[in-house]
Amino acid sequence: MIELTPIGIISSPFKTRQQAPRQGRECEGCSTITIYPEYRAGLGEMIGISHIWVLYWMDRAERNVLFSRRPEWIEDRPVFTIRSPARPNPIALSIGRMVSFEDGVITVSGIEALDGSPVIDIKPYIPGLDCIPGAEYSALTHHDETSIRTGESQS
Repeated sequence: MIELTPIGIISSPFKTRQQAPRQGRECEGCSTITIYPEYRAGLGEMIGISHIWVLYWMDRAERNVLFSRRPEWIEDRPVFTIRSPARPNPIALSIGRMVSFEDGVITVSGIEALDGSPVIDIKPYIPGLDCIPGAEYSALTHHDETSIRTGESQS
């Protein structure tokens, strides 16, 4: 049995899936992550951290699908090869740029979470560990050559 306990909640300008960008990097607005009081000691002072990984539960996503399709795609694609929110365990992973931190509230930009999304965990983004030079993603090349070449969002 797996049990997750939310450590906080996200307040964002996005109330519906239609309002949220496909990827957080497309979002310039800010959201706040309020860490619950019993977990705030785990934040320390957050000194020297410019970006954080935010793991949150996409509580309004479909959970009974293994394939998904965007309108511009010709065919369905397996959910474990794309970043669709519809998946068996709708855990999101986003990188947020820290704007401010005070009293257990982290203000970030670049998070596409819906308002009220439960936060599962946060971790520091560490460039030397998290950026993998030479990493590739060609799973969609045979389906979507244009977006791969132009660098457009994949999900």
